[in-house]
Amino acid sequence: MPQAIVFTIRPLATAQVAGHLNRAAHAAILGLIQRADPALAARIHDDNGRKPLTVSNVWELGGEPKVIVDPERNYHLRVTVLSPELEHIAAGWTPDALAPLDLDGLPWQVIARADRNTDHAWAGSATYQELAMPLLSRPDHLPTVWTFQFASPTTFRQRGINVPIPLPDLVFGSLLDQWNASSELALPEEVRRYAAECLVINRYELRSVASPTSGGVIQIGAVGRCSFRSINHDRYWRACIDVLARFAFYSGIGAGTTRGFGQARLLTKPTDQHYREPNNDGDTLSD
Repeated sequence: MPQAIVFTIRPLATAQVAGHLNRAAHAAILGLIQRADPALAARIHDDNGRKPLTVSNVWELGGEPKVIVDPERNYHLRVTVLSPELEHIAAGWTPDALAPLDLDGLPWQVIARADRNTDHAWAGSATYQELAMPLLSRPDHLPTVWTFQFASPTTFRQRGINVPIPLPDLVFGSLLDQWNASSELALPEEVRRYAAECLVINRYELRSVASPTSGGVIQIGAVGRCSFRSINHDRYWRACIDVLARFAFYSGIGAGTTRGFGQARLLTKPTDQHYREPNNDGDTLSD
């Protein structure tokens, strides 16, 4: 079942590090998978399609070119897993079992792990059946507006170029692709068309953030908040959208979700609408 884990980590020494450890964090997690199941790690590494996990940046670094990290301070790293194979492997990632994680040459000790939403707002788990309840249980009420927090830069690949704007068809098309790659409860491709034709941006508080990728290439992504409203209240299609909106917490949204991009969540409560503004990298794991 999809699971979101938030690790509390500390560097073993005071050091200057890059503000973007996205790729180093991905490499460290892939290394943990490789030790448990080399074949699975190779498939994840070589597969150009949807990956069954996401990995955040070290959230508190702020995206500056260089940052001094303090071994007396807590930092956080978030990993989500979307397949039973990875769920089984991740169960062994306890603070006592894990050796220090090498992030770009600096070892970081894992000192705590949060698995439940009561432990950390960005942790939790749900079965695909639970996420699909808007379709399976036919509730009396379905939303007509979905508001997302984009907590790290979010961008999309379309026709070979990057689109750093969360347009409805790009957001829900990305979620649909990942859902159908991960869940046995497939959703129809027509969801993409519904998102394109029947969802509109309602309100937004977004800004662009630059983040380096492989080879130092700069990638632009959007961070902040964006609401999508249905202008066609067909019950079935709204239920499909609601399923995907719930799934975003685990799957991330857009391109580069294994390298810190696209960390997102659906805001469902009135108090959620006043989330803490992300720092200058867009990253926040505040409760």
